[in-house]
Amino acid sequence: MNISDSERPYTVKRNLIIEQCKTPKSFTELKWSTGMSDAGLSKALNELVKEGYLHKTSDGKYVITDKALQNYKERIINGVWFRYQGVPDEKVERIAEILKNEGEFYILASKGGDRAEDLTLILQYLLLLT
Repeated sequence: MNISDSERPYTVKRNLIIEQCKTPKSFTELKWSTGMSDAGLSKALNELVKEGYLHKTSDGKYVITDKALQNYKERIINGVWFRYQGVPDEKVERIAEILKNEGEFYILASKGGDRAEDLTLILQYLLLLT
């Protein structure tokens, strides 16, 4: 999938919304966590609901659907749990090797592009910060 430069920020935000909605989130919570405008967030949420990736609960919160979860692989490698999409298994295994001796941590990384090596670069950058 090729994503134009102008579409990348929006695609990354959509992926962030899906990630955030692993647990039910209100519009306000999503606005705060994504930094999107009301109009942009509303558009993205409506599209994600229409596409079947999110469900709006009776109390007005958004939560991911099974369809969204089916797009991810889930594995434990060297004691590190991964849920990933769009990255070859070999790269995830290399990342697991880098992280195997770390203590407890949480990383959320998304590039929104079509280059799988970008995730590796993001994680290497994050490790340099520690």
